[in-house]
Amino acid sequence: MGIEYVRRAADPAISVVVPSVPAYDHEPTMACLAAQSFDAPYEVILVDDGSIDRSAARNRGLDAADAEVVALTDDDTRPPADWLATAHEAFGADTDLVCLEGPVYGGCRSFGPRQYVGCNLAVRRTAALDVGGFRSAFAEWGEDVEFGWRLERDAEGHCRFEESFRMCHPSVPRTAIDPALERRLREEYPQRYDAVMNRTVARRLYRAARAAGLTQPVQRLRHALVRRLRGECRGALKED
Repeated sequence: MGIEYVRRAADPAISVVVPSVPAYDHEPTMACLAAQSFDAPYEVILVDDGSIDRSAARNRGLDAADAEVVALTDDDTRPPADWLATAHEAFGADTDLVCLEGPVYGGCRSFGPRQYVGCNLAVRRTAALDVGGFRSAFAEWGEDVEFGWRLERDAEGHCRFEESFRMCHPSVPRTAIDPALERRLREEYPQRYDAVMNRTVARRLYRAARAAGLTQPVQRLRHALVRRLRGECRGALKED
């Protein structure tokens, strides 16, 4: 099944799920997860399988997780040392919380609520499974935001954006916008799409530029300069 328990715990307080494929180097991410300041037991599940899509990999991880709270990230991130502690505290303090999201810094950037970037999510496992997990129909573009919007709509609980729940994504994302899936997302969630994705003229122009393939070259150049000047993780977490 391609599931590897990178870190095991008999009764984990939180599980971490990381989808990957064998060709990718996930060791820097695993090193950051091993260096967490979280002092309770936790497990790290790597779903390393190139034969399935990212949605299916995340769902396999959710199925395999032993903890009720599951943190989700990707294989090219650098989770800050307090990442798991922040997620665990949020769910412990709010029994109705079903999904926690936060800002993403670096080559992949997201600073606002309701965008549900897949490299920086934590969910209540039962709620995630009850709504059907991640949909492969949106795999590789939009599966994370569609999942978050479905949790908003169907789960018994609420979602929350937490500024202190931060993630460093050093590199520019490997995936590019899929116009067909973007249209499908807009058609299935018209009100949420307008409220989140089209809330400003600048936001609409940015998404149009990204769909045309104009933003990634600029992002790569900008991020190369940031990395050279300040270092990929330290600099990313201090931006803005």
